[in-house]
Formats: sequence, C-alpha cells, structure tokens
Amino acid sequence: VSFLFAKQLKYNPWSLGDCLVSIAPLGIMRGRIANFINGELWGKITNAPWAVLFPNSPTSYSELTGYYGIQPRHPSQIYASFSEGFIPLMYLQYRFWFTQYSAGQLIGEFLILYSTLRIFNELFRAADASLIMGISRGQFYSLFLLGLGLIIYFKRKSYTKRF
Repeated sequence: VSFLFAKQLKYNPWSLGDCLVSIAPLGIMRGRIANFINGELWGKITNAPWAVLFPNSPTSYSELTGYYGIQPRHPSQIYASFSEGFIPLMYLQYRFWFTQYSAGQLIGEFLILYSTLRIFNELFRAADASLIMGISRGQFYSLFLLGLGLIIYFKRKSYTKRF
C-alpha cells in the first residue's frame, strides 16, 4: 500500500520506506511490552534475581531450581522491547534526522540491526515451536531478514537521491 501511495504521488518509495522504518521499532517495543503484560512468549527458566513467574507458563521439573511447578523465567519480552525496539528506534531516529544516507539505506540498516538483535534475544526465550537445524524458528527466519537487509543496504548505499 505504501509503495502504491508513493507511486501515485510520484514520490520515491525508498524514501517513504526510510520514513516509515524510522518509527517501526516503536511498534515492536510496544508489542513486546504487551507480550510481557499478557504473559506471552516467556523466557527460559533461570535463577536470575530479576526472574519473573508467569502463571500460564508450563509446569515441569527444573534441575535449575529443583522443584515442580511454575518456574522463574527470564523476562525475555522486556529484553526484546529494549534491544529490538528502543535501541533501533534511537539509532534510526538519529540516522534519519542528523546524518546523510541514500534512499532505502535505512531500511537495510533496520533489517540488519533488528535481525541481529532478534537472533541474540532468542537465546533467552523458551522455544515456542520446534527447532530447525538446532536453532529456534525466530533465529532461522531472522537469518533471511539479515540477508535481505544486507542486500538492500549494499544496493541502496550506492544511490544518493533521497526524495
């Protein structure tokens, strides 16, 4: 829809994409906070002092804690809100307002940053689906986003027209 809107107004769709992607992490950040409030997408079992009990998480025996029942877990949603939302938001806002870049370059940078941080965050999250080649589905799909981001970044970096 954004592409069609840009074409109809004879606006560079890559530049419009840069505008839109500069605020996309705000939605990711708010979504992850909502996941925490709703007790969804909980983290792995841990002994960390900031661990959280999620009443809807599966009950099982943990060698880490030594008991059955609801286990203390990493608040992986908060980690994701900060690293996949807040950090990219601050980075992209700085890049958008205070630096020079080629049209579409911010899209590539966002995909690279988001996918890299998502791969890291999945280390703290309990697998919600079967693993693929020993990695979680989130990490697996993030590899494709990383590849796409690299392609866009290096292809768009050579262009200089923004608007």
